[in-house]
Amino acid sequence: MVRIAINNDLKHYSLIVRNTKAYKTTKNIAIITGALFLINSICLVAETARTHKAEPILVLLVSAFFLLFVLYMIRLLVKMEPMKLHKKVTEANPGLTGEYIFNDEGIIIDTKTDNGSKHAEYAYDKFISAAEKEGFFLMNISIAGYVACNAEDFIEGTPDELRALLRTKLGGKFKEK
Repeated sequence: MVRIAINNDLKHYSLIVRNTKAYKTTKNIAIITGALFLINSICLVAETARTHKAEPILVLLVSAFFLLFVLYMIRLLVKMEPMKLHKKVTEANPGLTGEYIFNDEGIIIDTKTDNGSKHAEYAYDKFISAAEKEGFFLMNISIAGYVACNAEDFIEGTPDELRALLRTKLGGKFKEK
């Protein structure tokens, strides 16, 4: 058995936000639109230098890709910014703390806020994925969402024990980095 206690701190929350599918997708779209903007800008400059007039379709493409790039960067850097999202969660759930217990059957999650508490249990077949990265264990559990912990959070058991348990119970769903 491995027992972990976590507090609602920015470090944990930032890792969770940066690993969500929405964040990764938004980041990838921003990178692609930025690259397309640069490529079309280079083509526009080259074509204008060659013909001494701007090609309207290239101007339109450069403008469109620039606009898309800016919109996705705003979404990424402003709307999905971990500190801002963490503040919202903290305001909605004052005093949020959690305890995770990993055993042979699955995970038990007990969360507490100033407004109450919740208890949930999930078998390992409900885990979508799990990974060890940046000194954290990050697990995506269907329905529950993401759970993150690091070595400082362990009350009972060790990171090695959790790693072995996840490796055994999740097989290929657990990625060690």
